[in-house]
Amino acid sequence: MASTATPYGLKPVNNIGGQSYNGGAIREFKVAANNSAAIYNGDPVVLSSAGLPSAATATPTAMKITATSADGTAGIVGVCVGARYVDSNGQLQFNNYLPANMVTGGASDVYVRVMDDPDTLFKVKGSAALGTFNSGTNGSGYPGAIGKNAALTFATASTSSGNSGVLLTVGSNGGSLAATTTLAMRIIDVVAGTEDDTYPEFIVKWNVGVHSYQNPLGV
Repeated sequence: MASTATPYGLKPVNNIGGQSYNGGAIREFKVAANNSAAIYNGDPVVLSSAGLPSAATATPTAMKITATSADGTAGIVGVCVGARYVDSNGQLQFNNYLPANMVTGGASDVYVRVMDDPDTLFKVKGSAALGTFNSGTNGSGYPGAIGKNAALTFATASTSSGNSGVLLTVGSNGGSLAATTTLAMRIIDVVAGTEDDTYPEFIVKWNVGVHSYQNPLGV
């Protein structure tokens, strides 16, 4: 039961539409310059104009198609699922997340590992209870959340677990779930058994125009 607010970010669980899934397609992005901020497991990842990865710090938004430079940013490239690097002792290390200041700390060959398939489904914890939202009898109406759009909330990440602080923005009694086209995520399902929890869990995917691979505006 999700009775605590402890977030874990976006955790890949499958692909939409029954596509083949064996853990997902992971792409490694090189951290060629020092990262001043950590990139946690479950963080959405964006690229700078120089191709350097970093963690998003605010909810992405869906771009209108076809996008122009006036419409916003180029979108995210996926979600961090770990990192690899050669530490200051010359040892190859695999880590759950990328701590800050790796290059200035003596690491080399630093890479962020990213689940970059735009069709990936993720499990994510909600920021609040669904409460009276379309609840029906004994919560029978909670499927009403399915198909709604939602933003992401950025809470504090955990340096002990390496998990992201990202949550799905639910709002009081589901008030932040909406049909709004610019919201980052589409709710595919509510995780069974968590519908009445203080912090329910959801299965979500990126809305079209959020992921860089489905967005014609480059970095």
